[in-house]
Amino acid sequence: MARHSYKIPAPLNRSFLDHEISFSVGGWQVPPSPMKQILFLGGGVLVTLWAATTTFIKSAGPALIVLFVVWSLITVFYLGGLTRTRELRFMTVPALLAYLPRKARLVLTRRSADPSGFYSIVGVDDVTENGTITFSDGSLGQVYLVVGSASYLLFDEDQTSILDRVDSFWRKVPTSCEHVFITTKEPQRIYHQVANLERRNQALQVRDPDLLELQNEQYDILTGHVGGKFTSIHQYVLLKGKSADALRQGHLVLQAEVEGSSLMIKEVTMLGRDESHQMLRILYQGTTESLLG
Repeated sequence: MARHSYKIPAPLNRSFLDHEISFSVGGWQVPPSPMKQILFLGGGVLVTLWAATTTFIKSAGPALIVLFVVWSLITVFYLGGLTRTRELRFMTVPALLAYLPRKARLVLTRRSADPSGFYSIVGVDDVTENGTITFSDGSLGQVYLVVGSASYLLFDEDQTSILDRVDSFWRKVPTSCEHVFITTKEPQRIYHQVANLERRNQALQVRDPDLLELQNEQYDILTGHVGGKFTSIHQYVLLKGKSADALRQGHLVLQAEVEGSSLMIKEVTMLGRDESHQMLRILYQGTTESLLG
């Protein structure tokens, strides 16, 4: 049976500075703090005292010295705080400084603009005829349209069966293949309905104007409303392997899961070049009128 909760083990890159120390001050128990936080706060306080008593700041008036010390201590304790990932806030300062310039926050996507900025975000070099995506880092990917089995209306037994199946699936996934789940809200796919309508049109033995007008009306409803304005949720999974062999292994595991049971994935469809391009356009551009035309 799948676990209800999982414990995240300590990372392998944990250093001496990440070890937490708990101590008490004046009878009060202080929450455990990592060594890097203690050293940062202690060093910040010492630097503040040194600047206030040794540098040119000591020549200022008492009010300015007090103001400097208070401002410095507030800055030190704020930057010495921990984020949700147990990192110092001070480590986010370089990223903030790199984000401040306007050119770092704006990517032009016009046809006449330099594509380097957008390429650095997407990182896709090519999409082959069968839908294989080549990324700029040398890895390969394949996009699948998937339909799952999860629902709020499931019985407890069905929920347990699905969780067990999902847990078993992830235990078989190779570490060299990454799974990226993408959820989009896009118009309904009407390929089969349009093809069926075309077959009915070709099978007409009597080309009656009223029948042709009725079929044209049905075609307009499918393409202009059902396939244009009525949106639904679509889910994709991108298999991204470090090499062609890693991608093949990930594909075999996914194929075996679909063929073995429908608890985790009811249906999966491998996307070709055109379908992959459409998914990427919707992901980066959105569902606009020009996209649907």
